[in-house]
Amino acid sequence: MIDLKELMKADIKFKKIWESSCKNHRILYFQVNNGDEGIEAHFHPFGEDHALILEGELTYNISFEEQIIAVKNNLVFGWSNYVHGYCNFSERPLHILVFATPENNLSVYDQREQKSKNYSNIRLLKKLPPKEKIFSNRIIFSSTPPKDFSNCLAINLKYQTIDSNPNIVKSNDNLYITFNLISSYSKIL
Repeated sequence: MIDLKELMKADIKFKKIWESSCKNHRILYFQVNNGDEGIEAHFHPFGEDHALILEGELTYNISFEEQIIAVKNNLVFGWSNYVHGYCNFSERPLHILVFATPENNLSVYDQREQKSKNYSNIRLLKKLPPKEKIFSNRIIFSSTPPKDFSNCLAINLKYQTIDSNPNIVKSNDNLYITFNLISSYSKIL
């Protein structure tokens, strides 16, 4: 079990807090203060990273041109080939968990690199999809416990803990994270 509240008290800026045995899935912790650089707008040609806001106010950059605000327990998606980035303009520290997959999750930060690298699949997100249609092909986030817990972690949003044995700790406050094995990646956990 990982106690996220203790991690946030430690004033740590970055820490890898979990990684699957095949190294294709990981959870990264970030603290971003006002005035910090944050994570610039970027895209992943082959991977994804999604963020859960633990505390604070995230300014989420979309498509090098738009921003939305996300707050505690909100989840933002950084799908493959969608431009996204993270920053904090609030006075309070921002604490987020980033769920990243796969292992070689190349990030491209420079908008000018798109043409020279010939990334023809770049999709600029003009409008967020309706909440009921937001999903990822690699990671499933759900408030409902899955039938199979073998590739699952649970985050208790109330107590801010992560449990790798979520079938033991079922709670209405849990967000279940299941790592989808749809690709050629080896089994996790």
